[in-house]
Amino acid sequence: MNFRILLRTLVLLFLSSALYSQVTVSGHISDPDGANVPDVQVAISANGRKLTTTSDNNGSFRFLHVAPGAYRLRVEAAHGFEAYERNIAAGTNAVSLSIQLKVSSVAQEVVVASEPDAVSLDDSNNRDQIKADASLLQSVPVFDQNYIAALSPFLDQTGIGTGGVTIVVDGVERKGIGVSASAIAEVRINRDPYSAETRQPGRGRIDIITKPGTPHVHGSFNFTIRDSVTDAKNYFAVTKPFEQKRIYEGSITGPAAMDHHTTFLISGTRQEDNLQSIVHAITPSGVTNANVATPLHNTEFAARISHDFSPANRVSLQYNVSDVVTRNQSVGGLVLAEAGTNQRVREDDVIFTQRIIVTPNLLNQIQLFYEQDYGPIRSTTNAPRIVVDGNFVGGGAQADMLQNENNLKINDTVSWTHRHHYVTFGVNIPNLSRRAWDDNSNRWGTYNFASLSDYQSAKPYSFTQQAGPGRAIFWMNELGAFVQDQVQLRKNLQVSFGIRYDWQTYFKAWNDFGPRGSIAYRFKDQKTVLRGGAGLFFDRSGAPPEADLNRYNGHTIRAVTLLNPGYPNPYPPGMDINSFPTNLVTLEPAGRVPYNINYSLTAERELVKGLTLAVTYRGMRGISLLRSRNVNAPLPPAYTVVPDGDFGIVRQMESRGKQIGNTFDFTLQGKAGRWFSGMTQYTYSHTNNDTGGVTWFPANQYSLAGEYGRSDLDQRHRFNMLGAFNGDHWVNLGVAVKLYSGLPYTKTAGLDRYNTGLLNARPDGVSRNTLQGGRTAALDLHWGKENELGLKNGDVKAKVGLSIDVFNVSNTTSYTTYVGNIRSAFFARPTAAMPARRVQFGAQLTF
Repeated sequence: MNFRILLRTLVLLFLSSALYSQVTVSGHISDPDGANVPDVQVAISANGRKLTTTSDNNGSFRFLHVAPGAYRLRVEAAHGFEAYERNIAAGTNAVSLSIQLKVSSVAQEVVVASEPDAVSLDDSNNRDQIKADASLLQSVPVFDQNYIAALSPFLDQTGIGTGGVTIVVDGVERKGIGVSASAIAEVRINRDPYSAETRQPGRGRIDIITKPGTPHVHGSFNFTIRDSVTDAKNYFAVTKPFEQKRIYEGSITGPAAMDHHTTFLISGTRQEDNLQSIVHAITPSGVTNANVATPLHNTEFAARISHDFSPANRVSLQYNVSDVVTRNQSVGGLVLAEAGTNQRVREDDVIFTQRIIVTPNLLNQIQLFYEQDYGPIRSTTNAPRIVVDGNFVGGGAQADMLQNENNLKINDTVSWTHRHHYVTFGVNIPNLSRRAWDDNSNRWGTYNFASLSDYQSAKPYSFTQQAGPGRAIFWMNELGAFVQDQVQLRKNLQVSFGIRYDWQTYFKAWNDFGPRGSIAYRFKDQKTVLRGGAGLFFDRSGAPPEADLNRYNGHTIRAVTLLNPGYPNPYPPGMDINSFPTNLVTLEPAGRVPYNINYSLTAERELVKGLTLAVTYRGMRGISLLRSRNVNAPLPPAYTVVPDGDFGIVRQMESRGKQIGNTFDFTLQGKAGRWFSGMTQYTYSHTNNDTGGVTWFPANQYSLAGEYGRSDLDQRHRFNMLGAFNGDHWVNLGVAVKLYSGLPYTKTAGLDRYNTGLLNARPDGVSRNTLQGGRTAALDLHWGKENELGLKNGDVKAKVGLSIDVFNVSNTTSYTTYVGNIRSAFFARPTAAMPARRVQFGAQLTF
């Protein structure tokens, strides 16, 4: 017996000795000017085995549990840089490397080693993520150079949250990209889905990496044009409207000083979009179809300068400006031309970034971001708004408003590598924001009619109107802090665990700590990885709910609602808006931000070199989801007397909703030899909830019966494909395919059965979201060809290219909006459709 104990002890001592004799190999990859080079593949190999990983956003990489010995390290060619190779020796101490890549002078073909590759365990290299670099994005159909829109179909719409999609650009959370298309190096979705560094789960955010500065002057200029001459007619248009869009876009980068320690990047775009919207409505004169001009002009400019004070200290300063001017917005479908708005949205940003390599194992990056926004909205017609549910919207838009914002964002992240650990911690402050809203909307009032016959009989079911100063100034502050440790327990086993804290104004909860963790196991074949993870993610309210609490407080805005008023004179003789009790917006005492529990299990398999299949199950439980309820609604059973006659509608925002979602993803991504590069994904999902968001009201304010059902965004089947075939040949083809099943919508009774002024009551026995719209189908194609000009700019040959994109090639009609009011002649019928076939031409010059 003692001999067995002694033998076990010796075995354990031997194993622990072998484990702790292994070391960490880490490093940092930079360009000739010292800028970080992210997302390049790094491999170390010896004795027929290879370990691979990918550099992160800071250009750092690491291998944990490396046994002592001699290795060959290789950094693959990428982003226009040459491959890098060297021998390294792993001993008893950690190995730290500083690698500076050279710009490639000629196109290279990567030679695949004969030794078997090991699929990476790194959390940021999960194979069910969607990853597209600049080369792929230029080889596939992208409408109007909008890379975000091209990849957004791969997001999980039910998991995005109240604040919308999170866009992270070079580590900073932003409203938009900030730079033009040709300055983007890479776009990712679902990268490291359980990272504690970010607020949203992987499928609710988009990570963007912009191009770094270069030692020589390089640039890209693009011209894109689209004209209705080559387009097909929209399904609801009687005649094909004249439309034309022109995009002038470019970027240039290079050295800003002779010392080669300073680089610059300048990018810009000008979009002139003379488009038209299609009205399809029912008015007293019958079915109305009309083409309405809705032009949009967008100007964006960005300039960045970076300087290396030393190889370990890099500072950059960037300025962005975006100015978007639109006319006749909101027009189309049931909304007539007279009910449109003219808008302008201008955003100015200043971004300071400093990256300091304190030691080879310790890196700190801090980013300060100042943002100023200006957004006026003006109605095209000054007249009362007329809403005839399921038929038409006319009169004035009644949407006059001015929004100003001054915002500071702070992001400080520390990365530390030690033996088997890769630790990150830091602080995210996405909003220290002072906002001013001047609300002059609905000053003429809005008449709501339940049906066309009621409109013709001058019998509105409600009238709403606002008065008062309308100016609300408030602070919207949000704070996040995190710590995370990624540990490689063995060569084929890695775990990651962390915790994040989130806090915001108004919807306060002091205990919003979200633990997150993941595990990855690689099988002996080196081609198969099993990943699992779970985490708690806290949402945000966004600005509108906080603005509502400040505006509809009984003083800033006086808003009244009259039931069954007269028309066109809603007030009784001798009375006006001040004669009726005001509406209020409140937050329930226990009101808080929603949160989700996400969990998943993924099996990844490398089918051939560079091509991976990932099968993923994802589960989600939404807790404390936001909704609204009129706590001063008429009491049952008669629904005629309100609890407090001193007030009108009292909209109380509540955190009581729930959501349950289950999803299966099948993702095929990578390269299949020279003939295909891209990604294909099929998703089956089913999501139920009992709320449609913070502005959603139940049909009966005193009962949630029938409210739990399909989510508004519950699409059972989604198939997306984005890829390029035979990309290196003049006979090439970029393809985008979208095939989706329909979204649900709700059947309504067309009567204000509960006297709430909402008109969302359903027929007896009918639950929410029991009807389903039509499917979506679209096939887009791209062809492009580049030719060298024979001119050489430093280390790159100048090229000129031409491209043609065709969107919705088969001209398939996909409907988008359906009417649920059973009293409308449009009941269960669509009123709008996605665009018909469109053709886009492009020209490009790179040097």
